[in-house]
Amino acid sequence: MTWIDLGDPLPRPAPERYEPLEWEMGDVCPLPASSEALVRPFGEVLDARTSHREFGVVHDQQLGTFLWHACRTRGIGTSNLGFDLEHRAAPSAGAIHPIHIVVKRPGDDRWWMYEARAHQLFELRHATGKLAGLYELSLQVLDGDEATRILFLAEPGKTLGKYQEGCSLVWRDAGALLAVMALTATAQGLNFCPLGITGEPWVSSLADQGKLAGVGLALLGSATRT
Repeated sequence: MTWIDLGDPLPRPAPERYEPLEWEMGDVCPLPASSEALVRPFGEVLDARTSHREFGVVHDQQLGTFLWHACRTRGIGTSNLGFDLEHRAAPSAGAIHPIHIVVKRPGDDRWWMYEARAHQLFELRHATGKLAGLYELSLQVLDGDEATRILFLAEPGKTLGKYQEGCSLVWRDAGALLAVMALTATAQGLNFCPLGITGEPWVSSLADQGKLAGVGLALLGSATRT
């Protein structure tokens, strides 16, 4: 067994400014804002959380509510890193939030990036072909053709501009985000399951070498009757 030592992250004496990627966008899909509170008691949510392997289709209101509670930007702050800091439900090293959420819905070949500030999805141009192999692999790992696939697409340069040896921070951000998503899905009565695959090598092909990395994939669906 080999353990990969990712080093100990430390803030850089002087941060390195990073210019975030500019995405080629296609169609825009506004999501309904959620006025619906998650009323299930938190202790009950913790006890009920489990990974499910069967999925029904999630409709727009359910997906919008899920992303609203788990992923939306709740506040912003200025920084000297080249981009704003953000407050979201999941913790992130330095409030940087380097992980973009990209979803693929059943019956739609396109992949849609979640815009956390505007609470909307926009079509990620050229992703259909470049991520086709990832979609096929995800079906081999867990055949859920009615599930919504949620891809964790990291922009590591955002975190590495502030931290030396910061790669493990991106992975920890991914774990924290998975946990928040799993609990949110449970609170909504939805089924959720993280997969072991990361999204590589397909994710990194979406931009110049070293700009992007896949750090996780999960499935979301409505509860199915047994």
